[in-house]
Amino acid sequence: MINKNKILGLFLVITLILSFFSFYSSSRAQEKEVNLYFFWGQGCPHCAHEKPFLESLKSKYPQLKIYDFEVWYNQKNRDLLIEVGKKLKIDISGVPLTIINDQPIIGYYDDTTTGKQIEDLIIKCLNSSCKDSVREIVFKNLTTTTKKETPSTTTTTTISQKEIKAYLFWAEGCPLCSAEKTFLNQLKEEYSNLNITYLNVSKNNNNDILKQTVEELNIENPSLPLLIIGEKTIIGWRDQDTSGKAIRDAINCYLENECPDLVGQVLTRFNTFGQFTKDKPLPEKIKIPLIGDIETKNLSLPALAIIIGGLDGFNPCAMWVLIFLITLLLKMQDRKRMWILGSTFIATSSAVYFLFMNAWLNLILCLGFIFWIRLVVGIVALGSGVYNLRDYFTNQEAACKVTDAKQKKTTMDKMKDIVHRRSFLLALIGIILLAASINLIELICSAGFPVIFTQLLALSNLAKWQYYLYMLLYIFVFMLDDLIVFIGAMITLRVTGITNKYSRLSHLIGGILMLLIGLLLIFKPELLMFG
Repeated sequence: MINKNKILGLFLVITLILSFFSFYSSSRAQEKEVNLYFFWGQGCPHCAHEKPFLESLKSKYPQLKIYDFEVWYNQKNRDLLIEVGKKLKIDISGVPLTIINDQPIIGYYDDTTTGKQIEDLIIKCLNSSCKDSVREIVFKNLTTTTKKETPSTTTTTTISQKEIKAYLFWAEGCPLCSAEKTFLNQLKEEYSNLNITYLNVSKNNNNDILKQTVEELNIENPSLPLLIIGEKTIIGWRDQDTSGKAIRDAINCYLENECPDLVGQVLTRFNTFGQFTKDKPLPEKIKIPLIGDIETKNLSLPALAIIIGGLDGFNPCAMWVLIFLITLLLKMQDRKRMWILGSTFIATSSAVYFLFMNAWLNLILCLGFIFWIRLVVGIVALGSGVYNLRDYFTNQEAACKVTDAKQKKTTMDKMKDIVHRRSFLLALIGIILLAASINLIELICSAGFPVIFTQLLALSNLAKWQYYLYMLLYIFVFMLDDLIVFIGAMITLRVTGITNKYSRLSHLIGGILMLLIGLLLIFKPELLMFG
């Protein structure tokens, strides 16, 4: 009996010891922090794919701290990435780059492969020791100051009345600049004495001021956006928790210390010897000839998709092909075959357009050189506008100029041969190939409409599914006139096309719209940034 009691007591002691160690290790795991460093590029689709997954991990593991750095537009973050690469002795071939436990993960495929690899590293860090050689480098580079100062976290009522002078250097088409401007506008509600001067470096004068300011404040590796408050500089924009906190610290420091207005001094000298212009607020209305005033706040991507897609749809280069095809189909006795061949022609046309727009959009997003592409597309839009207006006044019949009479005859002969083939499968394949080739020609006749619309999409910060949704909306509106003509002919057994009057009118409206979009893309792209 004694032996049994001893064994039972020993068992209880061992159980208590194991429970204590289990509780202790669990408590340590909960207290332990795991740092994840995420380097990404604005407009990178793989980066955008990884971001929601990382957010889900943050909710799942409260101990996880994520530090993200945009490196395509932010020079400081690019330098940080290079420094991290040297520290870890890794070859940085692209983004996204995720670092946990000093282990780099380049690229992102999906949540079940790359995502699982990331989560496994987090779990490993929580359960055992975790290396973090990157932490020291990252926290050293979170903010850049021209002299060491201790930020203050409190202000008094008397000091808070002091005017806070801030200067933001930014550029058109820079999404991080737009994000910081939004934050600063919100901050002005909190600090009524905050006076912000916005300096758009796209203007030559302001670029000269930026160079002089960088030289006088001895700022290393400047990039946009660049905010200067007193002697403190905040380079780039990450989020409200990091860059936003740095801005608040700079404001508090400015309030409690006598800080010279260095940028103000530069501006004063420049005003004496040169011409300086402050940025004007965005216009609330845009006046379009023959249309009238349009409020900029009412502009939206769905509206632009419908307008541009509709104008693109009145295209004589493809309409005559569809009408001739319907004429041939109406002579057939097999109504089922008529519907299938006609629908296949329209579906293939839509697919070709979608593939082209998707390829162009992905090219813009992956390259990241949005400023130069935006400039080129803006020039294309201006050229398209001039072309459409010229066509309105010179081409009274609204005929397609891309294909001549000989090419039309060749196309018509091919269509007759395809439609009258006995083999339904061969006829179907022939229609698909014909529709694909015709729509490649139609892209030239469109005078840049799809290219310009995809550029507007690229300027907007959207999820991937939203890009596809807007492209599908554009293509649906683009094909709507074809669908109406085809379905009407199949039901009534009569061919009714779009009159030259509407086709010419689309050239007029399209020309005006393209000129407007071209000018905005070049000079005021922020008006076209939705999202």
